[in-house]
Amino acid sequence: MLGATGATLASPFVVREFIDGVTTGTLDVAGSARLVVLFGVLGVARYALSAGEAGVAESVAWRSTNRLREDVLQHAMDLPLERHHDAAPGEWVERVDGDIGLLSNLFSRFVITIVGEALIVVGVVTALFAVDWRVGLLFLVCLLVGLAGLRWVAGWGRDAYRDSRGAVARFMGYVEERLRGTEDLQALGAVGHAMDGLKARHRGVLRTDLRAALVGSSLVWASASLFTALVTALALGLAGLRFGQGAMTIGTVYLVFAFTQQLQEPLIRLSHQLQDYQRAMAGLSRTREILDMPVEPRTGTAVLPAGPRDVTLDRVTFGYTPGHPVLTDLSLELPAGRTLGVVGRTGAGKSTVAKLLAGLVRPDAGAVRIGGVDTAQVSVTDLRAAVAVVTQDVFLLDATVRDNITLMDPDVSDGRLTAALEALGLTDWVGRLPSGLDTRVSEHVMSAGEAQLLALTRVLIHDPSLVVLDEASARLDPETERRLDAALRPALAGRTAVVIAHRLATLDSVDLVAVIDDGRLVEIGPRDRLSADRGSRFATMLQQGGS
Repeated sequence: MLGATGATLASPFVVREFIDGVTTGTLDVAGSARLVVLFGVLGVARYALSAGEAGVAESVAWRSTNRLREDVLQHAMDLPLERHHDAAPGEWVERVDGDIGLLSNLFSRFVITIVGEALIVVGVVTALFAVDWRVGLLFLVCLLVGLAGLRWVAGWGRDAYRDSRGAVARFMGYVEERLRGTEDLQALGAVGHAMDGLKARHRGVLRTDLRAALVGSSLVWASASLFTALVTALALGLAGLRFGQGAMTIGTVYLVFAFTQQLQEPLIRLSHQLQDYQRAMAGLSRTREILDMPVEPRTGTAVLPAGPRDVTLDRVTFGYTPGHPVLTDLSLELPAGRTLGVVGRTGAGKSTVAKLLAGLVRPDAGAVRIGGVDTAQVSVTDLRAAVAVVTQDVFLLDATVRDNITLMDPDVSDGRLTAALEALGLTDWVGRLPSGLDTRVSEHVMSAGEAQLLALTRVLIHDPSLVVLDEASARLDPETERRLDAALRPALAGRTAVVIAHRLATLDSVDLVAVIDDGRLVEIGPRDRLSADRGSRFATMLQQGGS
């Protein structure tokens, strides 16, 4: 940067020597050649050094923003689950990637550019003072007035850029949600409605972007250009007057003109930096909003006992929004090594029980205990290692079968992997795959049943003491459900398990059944006893066909 700045300031002096030498007849051919070569060398050096600086800055930009993306994504994944319900996944993607992308220039080139352009401006002012203090003073006064005006104008754009980023994030969230729901939208004939919503959000992005472009970009650029034109006119007028008085040579007049023109580029670049700064501040404020969100407590000193553990919900009350409890004063006990089936109408709070057991949400009142230990006193890492949750929506990586089972954990040996597959009867299925465990799969190429079996293999790999199945077979056909049930028996042997189900046939092998209605426990007992008692809620549900 310093070398490029020096070359930029030196070039006009070389041209002045050439002009004055030619007009006075004191420059011979050899001298002219030397000045031409020197001018060319300065030009090549300036652009070569600028290119090098740009390469270094680009590298710094990517490395710094990628590190920040890692920090922000890690923080977002550590947030309480309810925080992720506040915005669509597409909006989170835009905040993690798009907003941070705006900071790349701020992290890499902003300070360098400000310092570099400031050096050029200081060099120009110093050179003009050396040439003629009157021109230098005029230049300095105009410069100070112009910079104050640019800063004032640039301040208008910050809110406009923030509004623009918010509109883009909402647009991305809308697109992501509609793409995920393509199948349902097509089946319901609602594609036209989705496109109407897209157009409405396009208009919102357009309005905010136009305002940001007008206030934050065009106005700043126009102000810088107008200021440069006025300074050039004033400086040339004064230089021309001094030339008429015989106090300046024609080469010096050119020098004044060249330096005023050199001022335009720094001011334009400074105005661009101010625009980038406004965008960066908008992105930074939105990024800070994420980083300022309190993360889920991860500390805890209590240790869960080894082996199968009993489960207790002690007068638990929980709601996703204040004043609207999903579970109210719910208490139940599950002995170690037993299996509990949880049933109830849609919205009764069954899945919330699963989230409480896994520590994905914390009770507003009461306590959740595993092995007699309050889960609030256990570190998140230990709790997640002890409790495995399998839902109807299995998350699959676009990766190999091995990576999907081990979740990229290199410490899982082939022996553990093979044992888990054999326990679930999946050895033959894996053997039929084109590349065995190294076959690439994703949620787009696997059936729901195969995905659930992979999820169960994950459970066996990590050997949890408590397994929670949350509607794991809800989307399966009867044949696949029977296959899954056969695989469940060895997977749950010797473990405490909670099976949340809508279809009551899924609960044929459980020990206990709990019926939840409107967030309250209304019935609990051994499955055989409840099914034989015609007055029980569970028996009534069986008679109604499991609805």
